[in-house]
Amino acid sequence: MDLSYIIFAAMFIIASCYPAMAQGEPETFISLKELKELIKQRIPDEETAQLSEDNYDEPMQLLMPSLGHDKLELNEIVLEKLASIEDPVAFVAVVGPYHCGKSFLLNVLLNSTHGFTVGSRPEPETRGIWIRVVPKSKLKAVDGSQVILLDTEGFFGEGATRLYDAKVFAIATLLSSHLVYNTLRMLGDAQSVSSLAVLSKQAQIFNLQNWLHSADFEERSSSIDVDTSLLLKTLDFPPLTWVVQGFDIDLQPSESPMQYLQRYIDAQEHAGDRTLETLFSHGISCYTLRTPADLNNLRERYGSKALAAEEELFYSLHPKYLMDVENLCTAVFGNLTAKGGQKLTGKRLAKLLPLLVHYVNEDFPLSADRKLRDVLVDVIIDGAFAGGVQYFEKEMQSVFSRPKISNLSGRVLSSDSENLEALSASAMSALTSQEFNEIIAAAEKQAIDYCQRRCVGVPSVLVSSACEVSLGTKIDRMKPFYREKNDRQVREVLVRLGETLREKAEKILFNISLPIPESEIQDNCKKVINDALKRYEGLVGPHQGSQQYHEACKQMHEQILVRCIQVTDINKGKISSILNSGKAAYQIAYNEAFSAAIRDYMNEAQKMIDAENSVSNSERQRRPMPPRKLAEVHAASLKVSQKAYDEAVKEGGLSWIGPGNELYDFNQFQCLQWSMQQLSEFQVQNRVEILAFIKSMVSDIAVKFRESVSKISPFPDNDEIVSGKAEVISKKLLEEYILVTKEYGIPEVEEKKKELIHYIEDARAHLIKKNTALMAAYCYDPLMDAYRELHMEVSYSVFILMLLIGHD
Repeated sequence: MDLSYIIFAAMFIIASCYPAMAQGEPETFISLKELKELIKQRIPDEETAQLSEDNYDEPMQLLMPSLGHDKLELNEIVLEKLASIEDPVAFVAVVGPYHCGKSFLLNVLLNSTHGFTVGSRPEPETRGIWIRVVPKSKLKAVDGSQVILLDTEGFFGEGATRLYDAKVFAIATLLSSHLVYNTLRMLGDAQSVSSLAVLSKQAQIFNLQNWLHSADFEERSSSIDVDTSLLLKTLDFPPLTWVVQGFDIDLQPSESPMQYLQRYIDAQEHAGDRTLETLFSHGISCYTLRTPADLNNLRERYGSKALAAEEELFYSLHPKYLMDVENLCTAVFGNLTAKGGQKLTGKRLAKLLPLLVHYVNEDFPLSADRKLRDVLVDVIIDGAFAGGVQYFEKEMQSVFSRPKISNLSGRVLSSDSENLEALSASAMSALTSQEFNEIIAAAEKQAIDYCQRRCVGVPSVLVSSACEVSLGTKIDRMKPFYREKNDRQVREVLVRLGETLREKAEKILFNISLPIPESEIQDNCKKVINDALKRYEGLVGPHQGSQQYHEACKQMHEQILVRCIQVTDINKGKISSILNSGKAAYQIAYNEAFSAAIRDYMNEAQKMIDAENSVSNSERQRRPMPPRKLAEVHAASLKVSQKAYDEAVKEGGLSWIGPGNELYDFNQFQCLQWSMQQLSEFQVQNRVEILAFIKSMVSDIAVKFRESVSKISPFPDNDEIVSGKAEVISKKLLEEYILVTKEYGIPEVEEKKKELIHYIEDARAHLIKKNTALMAAYCYDPLMDAYRELHMEVSYSVFILMLLIGHD
């Protein structure tokens, strides 16, 4: 049995053994050993190792464009599928310019709009050559052959040369039992006919026929099994049907589409080019198809996709279009038989196809000197090498493209424990570097074995060079890509496992009731991190200690630390908010307590003033608070505000906080600074009031002294008597000043006292002089001069008194 088939069988087995995983479920892995066991259990016998009808009807890419888009490359895996068809096969191929509806036409030939992919964008949709094996239950040729539809890349596409188009045309023509040339709207114009003739000539099929006829047919008996006669029959050109789609023009009743087309073919022949008539000697026919549907209506219903919509649109197509399709089906399938008789089976065609592809890829015609055996050897070696590469690629893809396996019987992973269980299973089954290297080595050995088995009849030297050296070198270049891919997948599983543990740790951290002491947050973080690391270590399985493990572990650790810092910041923010509330309560309590104390002091002082009827005007004014009393009020307010601060902090949930805590002490310091600022402002204001009060009091005492001495009686009198009476008055007034101002204790009190004493002394000396002068006036007139002098002194004394009072 061919190993390429084993790969596809393995993919089918895996897909059938494991249910699809629920959305969002992590990808898990299966080892190559398990893959081999599944293959061993489920591979059918070689007699039944053919494509079943369940696998039919799905388009497969048989030939793909090369990297430079100038040659065709065989898909060895699809070629193996083709080789599994033991029945004769009849190909129906459609060729023509790109975006003219070739894929859509092949679909509607089977009464459907699904099958081959239909393009809805400006770029060509089909690349290379695709085949679709039609089940016999749906359609078979008139000779009972298996019908295979062949879809081709459109001609004149961007990035493809005309020579590449000729290669696509050549393969389609050589394979098909009936060839359909598809164009759009224009029926048989000179340019289309000329383009088809040019493609036919560029295909160089005549050269291949001549070369085969001149080849040494004795080599047919070689171990390289190629039926040359069958190959020659394959080179016959099939019947050609020219189909014009979207043709809504009515022709003359007397003229059929083929007659209209024949005019242009005849014109081509008259110009000396008989390519079409010569090649398509089995007949050329022409059919027109109307526009399949109202495209504007389809765009309104299905958007820009229109005929490429996912919905089945066949029975929504225009009835006359369906009639045209039915006529075309009769023309194409009505006389369809296998090419070369019943000999051309899928298996035999799979052996001829590499030779045909090899030929059309040649840049020059093959010479007769080149032996058929040499060409076939080259074809076999090239196919074996390409098959070995594809085998290795498919083997590696089977490792990376395994179905997602649910370890929970397909249940949705909703809880953390289920998610961790699934991720742990993924990590356990993910391939380590050592395991993956073993798989690569096994895949390389199997690819080389596959290549060697494909080289039947090829000299061992060439087999060794192609399979061991060239293929081994090619695989060595591919290994780093797959190793990196495996490392990336392992890293993804380990990171996702770390992220799940990190999310679980975050939930624990963010569910902590805040605020709490910062030391408790640090303890919680240490515990959460240690638990996550310990659990991560137990869940990663064989990957513990690997580079991916350390990277993912470090990433998880750092992310949890970031969340710890965030929780710490949130905690600090909540603590600061509560302490700020306490600070606000502190300030409110301080202001209220301070204002109440001042208000009580003023009320008490007013009561004392009201109780004394003999007080002066200055004493009836609001008496400022002594500095000592202000300090006492401040101290009492501090106690009240501190209590309010502590109560607000405890009510906010910070019962554990107090002196020694950095945030608490800082906010306490700010509160004290604020209260000292408030006291300083009160002291400045109170000092101004004290100075104003003292000044007013000094003025009142000076006025009171002058008024009192002016009432001394008798006057004039003896100087000693008058002086004694004035002394008694001044002493009483000074004692009153001292009694009122002694609590203020500021330097200005003493200064004003000195000024008052000086005024009293001057006033008493003036009184004595006045008394002396009056006494002298009573005794003799000459003393009147002295009286005038005294009058001048009295005026001076009045001026001094006004200065003391504060008048200009």
